[in-house]
Amino acid sequence: MDNTKQLNIEYFSLQSLFWMTYCMVVGFSVTYLLSCGYSNSEAGYILASANICALVLQPFFADLADRSKRINAMTIFLVSIVIIFVCSIGLFFISARSVLLTLIYVVMITLANAVIAFLTSVQYLMDRSKSKINFGLCRAGGSLCFAILSAAMGILIERIGMKSIPTALFIITFLIIILCMYITRHRIHTTYESTNALTHKESSSLLVFFKENPKFMVLSIAMLFIYYAHAFITNFTISIVRNVGGDHREMGYLIAFMALMELPGMIGFKEISQRFKVSSLLLFSIMMFSVKAIIVWLSPSLMTLTFGFALQVVSFALYIPASVQYANIMIDEKDTVKAQMMFNLMQTGGAVFSSIIGGWLIDFSGISHALLVGAILSCIGTIIAFTAIQNTKR
Repeated sequence: MDNTKQLNIEYFSLQSLFWMTYCMVVGFSVTYLLSCGYSNSEAGYILASANICALVLQPFFADLADRSKRINAMTIFLVSIVIIFVCSIGLFFISARSVLLTLIYVVMITLANAVIAFLTSVQYLMDRSKSKINFGLCRAGGSLCFAILSAAMGILIERIGMKSIPTALFIITFLIIILCMYITRHRIHTTYESTNALTHKESSSLLVFFKENPKFMVLSIAMLFIYYAHAFITNFTISIVRNVGGDHREMGYLIAFMALMELPGMIGFKEISQRFKVSSLLLFSIMMFSVKAIIVWLSPSLMTLTFGFALQVVSFALYIPASVQYANIMIDEKDTVKAQMMFNLMQTGGAVFSSIIGGWLIDFSGISHALLVGAILSCIGTIIAFTAIQNTKR
């Protein structure tokens, strides 16, 4: 088989399996926790605690991957998945509200969020030319599998119960471990030493990186506001759906639909980016995040809510490949892991605030007020992004 095709199949599979894991760990976290006796506020605090831990770990992981001669992005990614795999086993034995269950979910959500940037960086360990792997297509595989699993889980939860969540998580993480071991052995080991030696020699410290890229830092801060609304809609989908008359089945279908809407943008991004500048696509996607937040806030029914979720095709679907490409263009190669980490760091920060404030607002003020706060913050983030995004040549 052609080497380029083989690389894309392997990375496509890795993205697909990871986002299925993310679906189980984060996408259905509130659903699982509510079924175990937690309130919306308590579930929000668990999500916030996990995201705060991810905020602390991500800079440490990024610096470690950039500077270490023995540890790279794949090492960090694989160890994190192994820990989530072990935690999934614990869920078979703990199904009631407890300190141990809280700890398990904090650990799983922390690691699931912390390693997203490293999954992106793995493609550069697999493909040093940065031209063989089609990131948009491979990331679309993640969205497709996320969608399929979301729809399936909505049905399985109603028919089998909540134990279908740890069962799926156990199987998927096991498959990721096998795939990572294969990729490490056949794709990374030959360039591992020289790649890390180069990074170790040239990589900037976090403080120097901040000083050298002020506009990039402002853009990252803008994403903190924008991702508040995005994370709230993702994490509290069950509460949003119930507010317009739906339940677990409708939630599963809606999450699946939203994920499917990511496919056209991600698959077609390579062609779209040849017609429009990456900076323009990034700014447009950020604007669409705010439009989506406003429509979801105003939605009186499942039909209008579905329309709002459909905007995923021009918001999240364009943002993910555009932000990766924008960082690769604007940031020195030696600091690419840090650049991806900064975007993910602020996204995680947005999830922290949405978990704390959003969960509290749902319990004490209602879902409508919680969505309004998200829409306002998303618009503020869009305004900040306008001042920070630098024009790219391509």
